[in-house]
Amino acid sequence: MKSVRPALSIRAQLLLVLSVFLIVPWLGYEYVREIERLLRDAQEQTLAGTAQAVATALHERARLFAAPPLVPGEDDAAGAPAPAVPPSTEIAQILRGLTRTTSRIWVIDRELNVLARAGSLRRVSAPAEPEAAGLARGWRWLERTLLHPLYRHVLQQPTEDFDEEAAGRTLGDAREVTGALAGILTVERRTTPDGRAVIVTAGHPIWVGDSVRGAVLVEETTNSITAERNRAFERLFNIVLAALLVGSTALTLFASRLTARIRRLRDQAEQAIDRDGRVLGTLAVSDAGDEIGDLSRSFASVLARLGQYANYQQNMASRLSHELRTPIAVVRSSLENLHLQSLPADAQVYIERAQGGIGRLSAILTRMTEATRLEHSLADADRGRVDLSRLVAACIDGYRVAYPDWRFESPDPAAAIAIDGNPDLVAQMLDKLVANAVEFGASGTPVRVQLRRDGDAVVLAVDDEGPPLPQGMEARLFDSMVSVRAGNGGEAPHLGLGLYIVRLIAAFHGGTARAANRDDGRGVIVTVNLPPAAGP
Repeated sequence: MKSVRPALSIRAQLLLVLSVFLIVPWLGYEYVREIERLLRDAQEQTLAGTAQAVATALHERARLFAAPPLVPGEDDAAGAPAPAVPPSTEIAQILRGLTRTTSRIWVIDRELNVLARAGSLRRVSAPAEPEAAGLARGWRWLERTLLHPLYRHVLQQPTEDFDEEAAGRTLGDAREVTGALAGILTVERRTTPDGRAVIVTAGHPIWVGDSVRGAVLVEETTNSITAERNRAFERLFNIVLAALLVGSTALTLFASRLTARIRRLRDQAEQAIDRDGRVLGTLAVSDAGDEIGDLSRSFASVLARLGQYANYQQNMASRLSHELRTPIAVVRSSLENLHLQSLPADAQVYIERAQGGIGRLSAILTRMTEATRLEHSLADADRGRVDLSRLVAACIDGYRVAYPDWRFESPDPAAAIAIDGNPDLVAQMLDKLVANAVEFGASGTPVRVQLRRDGDAVVLAVDDEGPPLPQGMEARLFDSMVSVRAGNGGEAPHLGLGLYIVRLIAAFHGGTARAANRDDGRGVIVTVNLPPAAGP
């Protein structure tokens, strides 16, 4: 029999298929990262455009750079002197009109003096979200208590608590400043010393004639982009999580229903046929329109046809015996009448041969119907306490008379052994075991009958010194019409029904029967295990 390879259940296979859709979150993740890159590029372009607009407003205005530098007094975050009073209300107005809420604008001259500054890198706290109601309120609570703490550990969170510049760093150290004062629009990105924020700075030169008189610096953090990225990731994860939960739940329920229907169909199919291959009933026909329903209807149809065929086979022996008995009786009576007539001697030989053939044919018909009659009689058989020790001893005495050419060995059990059953059926079972041993054992060889207690079982074993069983055929011996050993040449017909009857009787008593080659390889032993009688 071909071995069945280990396989996943249908539910596991469906969940495995569902795992393929985990590529969707990865695609969403890559999409959000691409959007983040585009937003960063757009931020750089916006800052460059703002710096260019401020510089354009200050081009060719030499008088704005003729004033003395601002009065030093406070150190600002950039490490340059912070203005106490703007040198020009015109520059201040220009900066106020172009400054955004999350950006800071510097105007410096070639000597790195800060001429004006406006704005801040830290934005004002966003207003609190309005309180939701209903399902939205429950979802907000789930986000706050479960999801947001997880996201805070996974995603980098923007913060307004960061150090803008490292100690000792001046404007002259910044590449965007040196580039702008060299006449080149420069955009640079730097991480704060504490690593909590990224600052993007765009520097644009201020031209007066053909010379650069100063530069405009526009700074902004990437906190807004990081916050939008996090919100996009959170929305993506929320949607994917909800989709996976709903999808896996739906697939699990579907797979459970599917496997339950398949398991129910399997159980019905196993219960419809017994271990001997007899059809015990029919399948419940499903009215489902899917493939499993179609499979159920196909199984029911096949089982019905199999039952009809099995019934035909079971009744064939009885019908054949019934149909042949009358012709056999006619032939037998005719041969008997001929035998009484005065016939030549050579004719008497042929009549005797014909009578012998008719006798063997009658024996075959009797044996063919024996198993069928036994199956019907088991349903009405009486049960009682059977002294198996005495029964076996009495039967062996009869076998010594019936089979004088064989030696029967039967050691007496240490104590009386009893079972609950039918003594006539047990005797018939022992008859078949001994007949099988005699038929396949050589004349003059011993036939050993053993009766003993083995734990919670009563063991009845009969072994002979005949040909061994072919490998792998031990289980088939107890099927109907099966014989795998050559007999000892007797004229009695052998149909392979003896051990089949043994199995039927053993099963009736709640026991089992098995056959195996002897350990010494000189014959076969057939063992029947029966439950002992209840009580003392």
